[in-house]
Amino acid sequence: MRIYMPELIEDKENNKIRILVESRKYKKHLWYSINCKYQEWLTPERQDAFVIALLPLAMKDKEDIYVEGVMSEKLFYALSNYYMKILMSVMPSLHPVKIVADKLDSTKLNQTSGNVATGFSGGIDSFCVLADHLFGPVPDSFKVTHLIFNNVGSHMEGGHRLFEERYNRLLPAIQELGLQAIKIDSNLHELLDFRFSQTHTLRNISTVLLLQKGIRKFYYASAFRYKDSFVGKTDYLGHADPVAVHLLSTETTECISSGCQYSRVEKTMKVSEIRLSHKYLDVCACSDASGNCSTCWKCLRTLLTLEMMGKLDIYNQVFDINKYWRLRHKYIGKVLASNDPLLKEIVEYGREQKYSFPLLSRFYHLGRAIFSLFKGRNKKKYLQS
Repeated sequence: MRIYMPELIEDKENNKIRILVESRKYKKHLWYSINCKYQEWLTPERQDAFVIALLPLAMKDKEDIYVEGVMSEKLFYALSNYYMKILMSVMPSLHPVKIVADKLDSTKLNQTSGNVATGFSGGIDSFCVLADHLFGPVPDSFKVTHLIFNNVGSHMEGGHRLFEERYNRLLPAIQELGLQAIKIDSNLHELLDFRFSQTHTLRNISTVLLLQKGIRKFYYASAFRYKDSFVGKTDYLGHADPVAVHLLSTETTECISSGCQYSRVEKTMKVSEIRLSHKYLDVCACSDASGNCSTCWKCLRTLLTLEMMGKLDIYNQVFDINKYWRLRHKYIGKVLASNDPLLKEIVEYGREQKYSFPLLSRFYHLGRAIFSLFKGRNKKKYLQS
């Protein structure tokens, strides 16, 4: 795989930075579009962003990466010696590749200012970063100054339409927070044929490394607590965030995994103290429209947690509580039967709070357990016959 020199295409509103990618299978452009306001932050003289964005694809296709131009020496070292090993543990189908750049540079880029950024989707994880690094007692050099909103695959089938809808819905919240929003569009999802959950960290941090002249620190909102983090085969790269995110740093921009010190329940409790979240919390996994559908797995998980905390009603502006009540019994039954660490911690919290799990949910849980046992026995008989 060859990554050609970046090209900057200027427009009245947005600047597009793009490269030509050539592999054995195709020859295509990968581009990112960013508001002209941040032109001075762009780093077209470095290929760091494009290398991490395309790394999983090269590893999948067993193609070494040949990079025209300059790459961060620190990032090159971390990818070659550590990060690729992590990716291969998470996705055993991947293969090690060589990264060959025209030049490695260990100098720090001159920055316009020492800004601190984090991604912001309006969800529990991203609001929790703000609870700590905007509203919390951290040193000034660690305070969030900018929020990034990306289109790199998280909007699924909703694509560019949903990207715009979600951004416009969150914009009033960002303005009330008094922060600057950096909106970044891309066609990365067209090239990277992986599930978003398998590569989300690389996709999102690639946008940050385009802006190294303006971003000194970047907090990546990680989903899992340290207790549930590991490096191994999984469909969700986030399990490896605590040991992996910092490896995507350069001499200029430091990447930090934030949120791993809390359970999802603890995060939800912290976020519920932010009044702005009562109007703008957006956790939905549905790609039909912006806002919360109140029936998907992410909405239901959040709603059950809020119910246990006695804070369900304060979120009636962003959820349809009636829809939740209709699905509640069956959903709690699924939660009781699940091995998902994020659901197990909800059960743990419920027991700590002496929460009364509905009898109907317990019956549903028991029915699922009996069905699983019966199915397992039949499978064993079939294999022995």
